[in-house]
Amino acid sequence: MILDVRLGNEWRASHLDGAVHVPLPELAARAGDIPAGAVWVHCGSGYRATAAASLLARSGREVVVVDDEFAGAASSGLAMAS
Repeated sequence: MILDVRLGNEWRASHLDGAVHVPLPELAARAGDIPAGAVWVHCGSGYRATAAASLLARSGREVVVVDDEFAGAASSGLAMAS
């Protein structure tokens, strides 16, 4: 699954199709909402995704950080929703 940890205004502007939105400030309280399995975490620049990945990894989750800028997602061919 893809986890988007950006803020609500960023999510509403555009997001990856099928991504689950849990803003980084809410992640600790909502970690139980994230389905089992590998989690691909992304944000706008990689900083928040790295913090989120660290938090999830400490709880034993398999995490992959998508550390490229979100702005390049559409041009890379990823499906976008808005």
